[in-house]
Amino acid sequence: MKSKLPANFLIYLKSGQLTITNKEKTAIEFNSKGSTRTLDIIDLPTKIPGNMSLLKQLTEAKDLAKMLSKEGVTLEVKHKGKLILRLGKNARPKLSTLVTFSRSVEIVDLSELRKLDKEIS
Repeated sequence: MKSKLPANFLIYLKSGQLTITNKEKTAIEFNSKGSTRTLDIIDLPTKIPGNMSLLKQLTEAKDLAKMLSKEGVTLEVKHKGKLILRLGKNARPKLSTLVTFSRSVEIVDLSELRKLDKEIS
């Protein structure tokens, strides 16, 4: 059974900002304003072991995206300030529907998404 903690966190956090730093360099920024949550992955200091493939991650994200959409919340994922993914209410997928089988996951910038995937795996 999957935890609903990430979805609940994103749904109920209406406003605020969180910055995670590593050696005084910003690694991750999270902002919440209204119904939009923004996660900007700027500089991860380490690789993530046992990381799944990008396609598998996107398939897993569709459940989260569906819950966000149902609650009227949008999660925008950025890489170094560039928007790469949009999940939830404001997602407007085009070809990404063929990959994720979801209308709640939009791949905005595939090349930047692949760069992030290479950085973390």
